[in-house]
Amino acid sequence: MRDLVRAAPEGSDIISLTWRLFGNGGVETFSNAFLTEQFRKAAPYHCPRPAQAWGFKSLFRTDRVERLGTHRPLIPLGAGVVSAILHLSVTLGSPGAFLLAYFAQLPLAATGLAFGVTQAAVVAAFAAILVALFSPGVGALSLFIITSALPILMVVHFALQNRTDEQGNVVWYPLGRILVWLSLLGIAAFVVAYVVFMQGDGGIRGAIETYLKSILSGFAQTDQAAVDAMTATMARMFPGVAAASWILMNIINCVLAQRFLVATDNNIRPKPVYSDIEMPVWPAGIVVLGVILAIFGGEPGFFGFNILLIASIPFFFIGLAVLHSISAAWPGRPLALAGVYLFLILALWPAAFVAVLGVLEFWLRLRDRAKARRSNKGN
Repeated sequence: MRDLVRAAPEGSDIISLTWRLFGNGGVETFSNAFLTEQFRKAAPYHCPRPAQAWGFKSLFRTDRVERLGTHRPLIPLGAGVVSAILHLSVTLGSPGAFLLAYFAQLPLAATGLAFGVTQAAVVAAFAAILVALFSPGVGALSLFIITSALPILMVVHFALQNRTDEQGNVVWYPLGRILVWLSLLGIAAFVVAYVVFMQGDGGIRGAIETYLKSILSGFAQTDQAAVDAMTATMARMFPGVAAASWILMNIINCVLAQRFLVATDNNIRPKPVYSDIEMPVWPAGIVVLGVILAIFGGEPGFFGFNILLIASIPFFFIGLAVLHSISAAWPGRPLALAGVYLFLILALWPAAFVAVLGVLEFWLRLRDRAKARRSNKGN
């Protein structure tokens, strides 16, 4: 029976096939010839068809369900426990524990990308209950929901959507659009925080400066004028940098989860080619709006500068994809890319040039040119 399911044409609705085969009794009442004929009748033909809307077709993995057996319901619960422990590790106060908290999204992402968004929601709900029990108050719980549960559920929702194109091939939701959704979520979070703190003294920037001064005041013999200048500079870009690091950790956790699932043959979505990431051009309009507001300075400049930082994140990853693509033929490619990433870690300002490269890619098409050159050399 497993061979028949696996032999069904790609895009078959396995659930409807199973109902037709087993709805009136056990499989032992049918011959192999009858089962094969039923699959041929129920499965869609592989012929040109109109492109379909995004949906969740062809996600049923019978081989994985058989391997897991009765242990499958325990996986979301176990993942919820691990996610809650990682999130609550920040309460220990040590730098290492704070680093572990960044990976609270990993069990959520792995479960969702393996079993679907419903199971990821179960993990998120169970982890949220544990966080609320062991860290009473709305602070830890709201932080978990906003920074871990909500973005991962959104990523899983879009990552598992697929459709059939006119040639009958399964096309998965573009990764570039998922990056855009994450940046829009970051912008929305910044706007909400900006409105919430608007009535306070100095708004959200004043709240950030107060928070940073409370941290820096713990250092002995600190010059107050230097502290004020430093906090003013950091507060100007703090929301955008915080949103960028948050989006980056979402992406890292999802990539790690997908790699693990591919290695263990538990993935729903095939392994993507990250150097081929594409995205729509309209988010560039948000970047331009941020630049215009930043020019004015003052409060509009603060608002626009942080919108600019957050909206540039998808273009930063497009720029990295361009670097990976055009460096494919370089003899010292691994060393060169390692140097680029080390430079980005030690000095954050080169990220602006990478993001600009991502914007220019819409018109320069450097990746297409690099592929064409490699193809011509191969011929």
